[in-house]
Amino acid sequence: MSTALIDLSVLATSTRSSGVGRYVAELGCALERESQGTDIRVRGIETLSWTGRTAIVDDIAGAVERLTSGEGRPQLHAIWAAQRRVTLAPAARGSAADVVHLGDPSATPLGDLGCPRVTTCHDLSSLHAAPDSTAGWRDNYREGLQALDHRRYHSADRVIAVSETTANALVTLLGVPARKIDVVYNGVDSTRWSPEPGERDAAVRASYGLAERNYVLYVGAADRRKNPDGMLQALALARRRDPELDVVLAWAASLPDPVRWRVMTEARAAGVQDSILLLGYVPDTKLSALYRGAAAQLFVSRAEGFGYPVVEAMASGCPVITSNRSAMAEIAHDAAIQCDPEDHEAIADAIVSLAGSSSERSRLSRAGSRRAQRFTCERMARETLETYRTLIRGNG
Repeated sequence: MSTALIDLSVLATSTRSSGVGRYVAELGCALERESQGTDIRVRGIETLSWTGRTAIVDDIAGAVERLTSGEGRPQLHAIWAAQRRVTLAPAARGSAADVVHLGDPSATPLGDLGCPRVTTCHDLSSLHAAPDSTAGWRDNYREGLQALDHRRYHSADRVIAVSETTANALVTLLGVPARKIDVVYNGVDSTRWSPEPGERDAAVRASYGLAERNYVLYVGAADRRKNPDGMLQALALARRRDPELDVVLAWAASLPDPVRWRVMTEARAAGVQDSILLLGYVPDTKLSALYRGAAAQLFVSRAEGFGYPVVEAMASGCPVITSNRSAMAEIAHDAAIQCDPEDHEAIADAIVSLAGSSSERSRLSRAGSRRAQRFTCERMARETLETYRTLIRGNG
């Protein structure tokens, strides 16, 4: 039997609450389940250590629970990255693994791992970004980012891309050979994201001030790529077109104080400061109730490598308004209203259409629920195991 090693250690950092963290956690747990009775044993790196006492476990679900429990402050990402670069290679060699998988592509390990490496690419959106799209030079130095990404993916023996959009970007922007890329779509947990109403749904919505409110829901950050300006302008247009709908924007995300101040400043400029509710971080157990009660999920980013909230919303029976470009169009297909993210009028039309029509909401809810069945954790794990087999058999 062959052994595959997946690095879970990044879940000890703040990355655990990001899309990459969600991917690492859900893939690890799904691999544990789907590899049972197969030719591959999957183990997880729970922690990395400078002293060489790296914790490698068989109980991946338990490790994920321990790492994501939220107890104590997260490890600094910079410290984790340094540990991975230096200590992962000796840990992999000591484990006698046949393949190592880095679900978080950052911090490429130094030295020989003793086996092939799989690296997941979630997106290359920063290489598409406009010069003013991120806050500082560390995040927006294109040449430096391109050099880092080139090393990450060219040095990997095989690359998993989470969408065709991401796979195409790897080829066109970085020159990664298409033959070493496998497209494996992200999956979501159907037990967590379901259209079936929960007993506490109404109470959860009330606790966020959304009882009886006609709201569209956005889940995500506030950087330029996420198009917060487009959402606010579209909300203002929608409210002017049909004031009786009294539609509001519920924004679920943990935003730093300076970012909250900037968002509210932009909301005031658009005239919707009283129509936006900044909810802060919303745990999944409550977020599903917010999806189920929303008139629509609004996710009109300028670029995405996948777009987890699109699938989560569809799986929860929430109608989706998303962009007609990048991975969002690929993932949503015909199960959502697609708009040019720069066309505020079109986004406003979509908001009014769904906020004002229960029949249109029902139609898209059904279509989205069907579409979401293509993006399961089980399928993601099975196809990832095939990538491992390709390398183990020496066909990479």
